[in-house]
This record gives sequence, C-alpha cells and structure tokens, in this order.
Amino acid sequence: MNAPTPSHRPPTLLWTSDAVEAIRALRVEEGRPGAAFRVDLRLGGCQGFKVYFELDAVNGDDVVFEAAPDVSIAVQQDGLAMLDGGILDYESSHRGRGFRLANPAAKSACGCGQAFYADFSDHEPDAG
Repeated sequence: MNAPTPSHRPPTLLWTSDAVEAIRALRVEEGRPGAAFRVDLRLGGCQGFKVYFELDAVNGDDVVFEAAPDVSIAVQQDGLAMLDGGILDYESSHRGRGFRLANPAAKSACGCGQAFYADFSDHEPDAG
C-alpha cells in the first residue's frame, strides 16, 4: 500500500479592506502611487521575529499578492512560509493606529502586534 502524498499548496496571505484602504492612503501620503506594500519578516524584536511594513519596489525573489487592481502586497519568498495564513489588517483604536498581521504560525506575540515567536522545528524546507 502506498503512503498518501501530502498536498502542497502555495502559502497564502489575506488582507482586510481596511488594510487596502490604508495602503492606498499611505502611497498618496508618501507620493509613491505605484509602490507595492511590503510585508517583511526579520529576525529580532522581543519575541524572535519582527514584521515590518513599508512601501517598496518589487524584487525578483518576491511573491506578489494582488489585494486590489491597484494594490500589490510583496513578501520575500523565503519568509512567506512563516506568514502563511496571516491576515493583514489596519487598526485605528485606543491602542493606536497601524498595520497589524494576525499570524497563525505565532506561538506567542508581544503587545505591539509586530513581534512574535514561532517554532518551525517541524517545518520541512521545500525541496529544490
């Protein structure tokens, strides 16, 4: 009997309409109407990884999500698996204003909403 073959699907990133509107407003504010919105994952922060948000050009190793016909979200290929299933939102509340990423891979997170800890010891790297 053959073992089942795991299904492979591309990693996903979701977004809210508030995030799309905030990206449009940020591009107008910064005078960069054609810029992509980058979600960048880096080592650091108080939990191990930190998410940064900025307007940027698309690079060759980016995965680009079309959030709207006029709004692109870029994520570096090597960080995408750690953001898989994440939901990009823009919050404006008593806690402050800014982009937030709800990340299902996060085992714990700090109060700022941008730093998180994730255990990827069982994550198998893509072959190739």
